[in-house]
Amino acid sequence: MRYTKKISRAPLAASLILLALLAGCATVKPQPDYARTHQLIEESTGYPRAYDPEQDELKAEEIEAHLADGLTLQEAVQFALLNNRQLQGAFYDIGIHRADWVQVGLLSNPSLGIGIMFPEGGGRSNLQANIAQNIVDLWQMPVKKRVAERELESRILHVARLAGELAAETKRAYYHGVASQELLRISEEYVALLTKSYEAIRTQREAGTASPLDENLQRAQVLEAELALRDARLAAGNAKHALARLLSLDRDVDALVLSDAIPETASLNFDAGTLIAAAREKRLDLRGLAESVRAGDAEVELEYLGIFPEVTLGLGAERMEGRAQPGRNIVADTARASLRNGGLTVPDIESRGERNLAKSEEIDFMWGPSLSLELPIFDQNQARIAKARYARIQAVKSYEDLYLSIAQDIRVAVDRASTLWGNAAFYRDELLPQAEKNQDFTDAAYQAGTVDILTLLASQRSLLDAHRGYVQVWSEAAISLADLERAVGLPLDAIQTESARGETDSETSNDGES
Repeated sequence: MRYTKKISRAPLAASLILLALLAGCATVKPQPDYARTHQLIEESTGYPRAYDPEQDELKAEEIEAHLADGLTLQEAVQFALLNNRQLQGAFYDIGIHRADWVQVGLLSNPSLGIGIMFPEGGGRSNLQANIAQNIVDLWQMPVKKRVAERELESRILHVARLAGELAAETKRAYYHGVASQELLRISEEYVALLTKSYEAIRTQREAGTASPLDENLQRAQVLEAELALRDARLAAGNAKHALARLLSLDRDVDALVLSDAIPETASLNFDAGTLIAAAREKRLDLRGLAESVRAGDAEVELEYLGIFPEVTLGLGAERMEGRAQPGRNIVADTARASLRNGGLTVPDIESRGERNLAKSEEIDFMWGPSLSLELPIFDQNQARIAKARYARIQAVKSYEDLYLSIAQDIRVAVDRASTLWGNAAFYRDELLPQAEKNQDFTDAAYQAGTVDILTLLASQRSLLDAHRGYVQVWSEAAISLADLERAVGLPLDAIQTESARGETDSETSNDGES
């Protein structure tokens, strides 16, 4: 302990100024994180624009302008990326994690203590002051920032992946809506066809060339078709409402026109092995889990550093108390001195120098450093260390599960797309033309009286089933491409590029072996 007469306030003032400067620099700026998220979204979806918390949201007039002349597939996906409320809310998670990163980069606030003690008999009070700082931040802060940085990166990847899944889901909903519109149109045409046939049969029955049973059977067919038309109209409306939900629309969309048709054909030259390798490199959710594993490594390290949770370095100062000096009675002091010396004697009086010397020997102030730490005797943070280890292992297992699942998901997606597009081509080129040809032959035969009404009805139902089957398989084939994009984590054109690159590498390898 060092003794001095005066307190040096320079270290305290410098510390306060430094802390104030550090606090002033601690601002949360997530804009670069938003820009990085947009870049990842463009890579995984092919769309350059997405919601930005720093920009104004779409206004009602802009929404109406988008929807006034119908909605294309590209517009629907772009609109979802800009207006979907779930995606918008997820963007603010990035701001939250950026704020966490800033927070762990701040030193904990110092503590200041002041005490005043009053002497019993009066006089100068005892003043005590100390300022202390927990210094564990000095070695924990880099690790905390590493944890927060990994968690922030994981959140950025999660939001970008969420945007990719939203784009794929919007495509699914759009194709489903287009297919529902097409099924509604087929149902309307089928009702018109059956009604026309019913009118013809009724005319024949009135002319005596058809029986009442023929008329009633055809009438029943018309009624069943009208009921199916109602179901088709409901399905078309529900499909539009499902799409509107993804677009976060509040308006009535019954009259909304989905202006793009389902593609007739698609290039299906996909190499599953190449796509699996690309997905394991590009899938944002897999990369996010990898960041979670790295964050788990840092969490374990941080918990080990937490064995000493508090190490406090402080600076204390104390001004000693001083008892009040009683007033001096010169007459009494003279009498006492005269009695001692046997004659009139002047009492002793200290000189100014003597008084200054005595005062300089008194201890007025004390100051010095202090150190305190919590001893890890009973709690050595072993439970938190174990918890961090288990969480890290859990993150590894989640990563491994997704890593292995990607291969099977892509194989399923590739096989499904190839099969469905083959089925759609088979319907278009074989089943549908055959059903239409059968219907023409049966209708002509019925008019000629060579087949009965049951044969005609069976032919009409077969044609309807062929049309419906074609539209359903056709839409499922288109949806399978969106599912493939989701499984690989890349837009379709990038998937085709990766497949072509894989074929080129394979051919080069084969040529080298030859």
